[in-house]
This record gives sequence, C-alpha cells and structure tokens, in this order.
Amino acid sequence: MEETSRKRQRSGCILAALATLVTLILMGCLFTSLVANVGAAGWAVWTQRQLLREEERTRALEAELERLLEILDEHDIQPPLAPGDVQLMDTIEGQVAAMRGLRPAYPVTRTLISQDTLREQTEQDFETDFTPDDARDYALALAAFDMVDPDLDMYGVLLRLYTEQIAGYYDIETEQVYVVADVGPMGQTERLTYAHEFVHVLQDQTFDLEGMGFSDDAEDVYDSEYLYAVRCLVEGDASLLENQFLATHFDADDVLALAEESLEIDMSVLDAVPDVLAESLFFPYRDGLAFVETLYESGGWAAVDAAYATPPLSTEHILHPERYVAYDEPQLVAIPPLTDTLGAGWRQVDEDVLGEYFTRYYLDQQIPADEAEAAAAGWGGDRYAVHYHAARDALALVFRSVWDTPGDAEEFVDAYVGYAEGRFGHAPDVTDHARMCWTGDSDALCMRWGSLDVTIALGPDVDTATRLLEAAAFE
Repeated sequence: MEETSRKRQRSGCILAALATLVTLILMGCLFTSLVANVGAAGWAVWTQRQLLREEERTRALEAELERLLEILDEHDIQPPLAPGDVQLMDTIEGQVAAMRGLRPAYPVTRTLISQDTLREQTEQDFETDFTPDDARDYALALAAFDMVDPDLDMYGVLLRLYTEQIAGYYDIETEQVYVVADVGPMGQTERLTYAHEFVHVLQDQTFDLEGMGFSDDAEDVYDSEYLYAVRCLVEGDASLLENQFLATHFDADDVLALAEESLEIDMSVLDAVPDVLAESLFFPYRDGLAFVETLYESGGWAAVDAAYATPPLSTEHILHPERYVAYDEPQLVAIPPLTDTLGAGWRQVDEDVLGEYFTRYYLDQQIPADEAEAAAAGWGGDRYAVHYHAARDALALVFRSVWDTPGDAEEFVDAYVGYAEGRFGHAPDVTDHARMCWTGDSDALCMRWGSLDVTIALGPDVDTATRLLEAAAFE
C-alpha cells in the first residue's frame, strides 16, 4: 500500500511538472504572440508616420516647384522638359509620323504649360485679337438668329471655354506645341494630346496651314464657312490619327489610366455655355472626323492628303462628302447696303455666310431635328447681315439664301414657317402670294421667296422688317 502511495505521489508530481511545463510553454507562446503583435503594430505606426512625412515633403516640393514656375513665368522663361518627357515626346513623334505617312521637316519647340499659364496666354491673345466689343458683336449676331441671349457676356464665356476646355494646341505662327499638364511627368491624357497636336505639326510642315487660312487676317480674305470647313479637315485628320494611335499604342492599363484621368476633367464650363458655342467647338472634331473617315475609306491617307490640295469649301461638303467629291461649289450671294433703308442710329455688327450646318441648327431650335436636317440639305449658298441700334436696343437681320432646286427652296420655306410659328406662337399675321410676316411683342419677322431663293428679314417692327425685305429680296 505504501509503495503504491509513493508511486501515486511520483505520478502526481510528474503530472504536475508536465502541467507546469505545458503552462510555461503556452505562456511563452502567448508572450511571443503579444511581442509579435506589438512589433507589427509598431511597424505599422512607424510606416504610417513615414508615409505622412513623405506626403508632407511631396506637398512642400510641389509648392516650391509651383513657386519656381511662377518666377519663370514672370520672367517669360519656359522651364525645360524633364528627360522622361523628352524621350516620351520623341517616341510619340516617331510613332505618329510612321502612322500618318508624313515626315517632319524640322523639329518644333515643345512645352508643357499649366492651366494658369494657358489662361494668361489666352487673355493676351484676346486682348490682341478679340476685344470685348468684338465679343459683344458676336453675341448680337448670334442673338439675331435666336441662338443666344443678346446680353450674354460672350467675352467671359469664351475666355473660360478656351482656357478650361483646351488640353493642348499648336501655335502655327510660332511653330510651337503646347500641352496643358499638371506638375509631374506626362500622363496618358498628355500623351494622347501630344499625338493629336503633332499631327498638326506634320500638316503645317507638309501642306502649309497658314496658306490655307489659319492666320490672324484670314477673316479678311475668306468667309467663315470656308474657314470652318478647312478646320473640319484639319481636326478630322488629327482626330482619326489620334483614334488609330490610341488603338495601336495604348495597352489595357494605359486605357484604364486614361479613363481615370478623364474623370478628373472639369466639364462644368462646357455644360454652362450656350449650346451653339458647344456645337461650334464639337463640330470640327465630330463631323470633321466623319468626313475624313469617308476619305480614308476611299483611298487611305493618300486620299486625305489630296484634300489639302482641293480643300472643302463649306459645311455642306463636310456633311455630304459625296458633294465634296463632286466639288459642288457654294453659290455667292450678295446683300446690298442697308444703312439707308434702316436710317440713322443703326450699326452693322456682322456680315458673313451662315452655311448648311448652322442653317440646320437655326431651324432645329423650333422644329424637329430630322425636319431641320432635311430642309437644310438643299442649301446652295447664303449671306446674312446683322445691324444693331444701341439706343433702341434693337436688332435687324437680313438672311438671303439660294437652293439647289425649286423643291429644296419650297421645303425650306415650309420648314421656316414651322420655325416662325414656333418662335412667335401663332400663324403669320400677313400672307401674300410669296410673302409672310409674323409680329411679336418686341420684333417682327418677314419672309419672301422665289423659285430658288428665300429672303428673311427681322426688325423691331413689321414696317422695318418689310422695308428690309423689299430692299434685300431677289428680283
């Protein structure tokens, strides 16, 4: 019994020792785990602090860089491109030249500019080439066609539009490419922008864009319809190459980055401008692209190159490439002087060609889009003149148009009746054999037509509109 008791005691001591050992092991494991967790937490805190320090340093460096750039700006000194940006631009130039099939004749200056610098440059250009009085006249001309409010601050709107919605541009006069970029290396947006702008370099060095009408005095030589059509060719060409460049040289990660960058673009300015200004901005890229794509499909880049020798002459050519191929030239339309008809106090603010596209846009304000498109499609030529009487705050408009066939003229007359009735809210007050007039609270509108021509006159009253109509209508 005593031996058995001693065995039990030894056995109990052994079990107690084992239990103690297991407990010590578990405590050791727990202690190790706690130490490890404390170490991981400490590392995380240290890392977070390091990241915060790096972010602070980065912000400080960016602020210092911005300060230095402002100093360079004040002294009209362009900062040099970073080596990585130089290499990227060189690569893009080679890729674009190979794809477009045109070789650069000589290098051009390339500059990355900030949004603030772009605004300063735009303001300087406006001060030289586009005064507040010019902007006011532009607003009045569009208001005569009911496209904007006559009191619109056109100068401020266009200044913001050309500052905040421009990603880059090629200055033909200085032969310099500007790309708008934030501080740091070029992103995918800047990469694609430079590809587009370098096409303009190749166009200019190969086809002489200045000689085609891209100059400060172009409006003294050409009407806006021709200049707009040529711009459609140039921008459509660059846009087609840009699309091909995107498809060829951007991988999935590049496209994703480009999409993410596009989400940061501020579209509030574009959303706030009158629709006609947005359309004026979009048309050369959207419809110009469609026009150039038609040429490209018919004969590749050689067919596009040939268009620079015989450029499109009107938006009719852009909207109907088959008429460009047939080279259906617009008819010249004249408007006699109207100062004697209007009397004292009136000043002409604009005289130009409206063209098929903006004739369509004009009608589209009051009638269905498909009817406006069909009615404008028979356009053969036009001329308009807008006058303004400051003391009376009154507008006068004469718009003369010619049409390809009698059926086209009749279709436009029918469409314009719909436009006028929508504008004034009632049927014509006067209806003769080939004349109609509508009278409203503050103005009156009259229309007279022949077999191939239509004349429209707007004035502050029906008497003025009638006198304008008789003075300007075709015999």
